Amino acid sequence: MGKQTTRAFALGLLLSAILILIFKPFNNVHNESSVKEGYKQVKISDLEKLQQEKAQLEKKYNSLLAEKNTNTPKQEDKNQTTTKNADNQQDSLIKYRLTIKSGMTPSEIGKNLKAAKIINDDEKFVQYLIKRKYHEKIQLGKFNVTNKMNFKQIAVIITKGK
Repeated sequence: MGKQTTRAFALGLLLSAILILIFKPFNNVHNESSVKEGYKQVKISDLEKLQQEKAQLEKKYNSLLAEKNTNTPKQEDKNQTTTKNADNQQDSLIKYRLTIKSGMTPSEIGKNLKAAKIINDDEKFVQYLIKRKYHEKIQLGKFNVTNKMNFKQIAVIITKGK
């Protein structure tokens, strides 16, 4: 090969590299790597189906919620009578030493408190902990609680005020 042939070959390689660099950003072929991490590529028809399902579920939820709200006055009457009975039972002071061990869930803590008759509804207690983010701050140890304490007081004690 001569000098001129080698230069022509090198010029061809250089020109090819430049063309690849110029036109590569315009190559928008949708492949797996073009979708951001944590996202999934979905067909428009599938998206529309999912949106319709979501709308149906929201309607169903709202109707159930409305139905529940219409039924609550009856339940409130029952709750008032059970509250009166519970008040009679809670006239005496009950002390309990709650032990929280590693790996215990808020549900287990609530069940222990309910079994010791410190609280009446363990599910409401767990919901209270979660709603106010106390469940993230629960400490290990032994805690003295009584049936006269409300959810907030118990939560502050088992989180050591954190």
